[in-house]
Amino acid sequence: MKLFKITFLLLLIVTSSCKGKEKKSVISLNYKAQTRGFLYQIQFGNNSIEIIQNNIVKTSVLSENQLTKIDSLLREINFNVIKNNISTDDLAVDSAIKGVFNLNFEGNSYIFNFNHNKLPKEIEGFLKYLEGFTN
Repeated sequence: MKLFKITFLLLLIVTSSCKGKEKKSVISLNYKAQTRGFLYQIQFGNNSIEIIQNNIVKTSVLSENQLTKIDSLLREINFNVIKNNISTDDLAVDSAIKGVFNLNFEGNSYIFNFNHNKLPKEIEGFLKYLEGFTN
C-alpha cells in the first residue's frame, strides 16, 4: 500500500509538471533589402533581434511579453493572400530595392520578394514594430 501511494504521488507530480509547460511556437525571421549602396536587414530568432541599417547594428533581447505580442501579430497576418510585388523591370533599372522576407512560423515557411519601398501594409507594420525594440 505504501508503494502504491508513493507511485501515485510521483505520477501526479510528473503529470502536473508536464501540463504546466506551454509549447511555444518557434519563430525565425530574416528580412534583407539591399542594393549597391543600401543595406537593411532584420534578423529575429529565439528571444533576440538584430537590425542592420547601412553598417549600423542594433540588437535587443526581448521579454516574454514582447515575444507573445510578436506571436499574436503574426497570427493576425494572412500570409496566404500576400503576393510578391517586385518587378524584374524595376530591378533592371535600379528603381526598386529588392527585399527578401523569409519567415518560419508555426511549422510553415514563408518566402516573399518585395519592393522594399512598397511593402504590403501588414509586413511594413510588422517590421516597424520590430524596429521599435532597438530604438
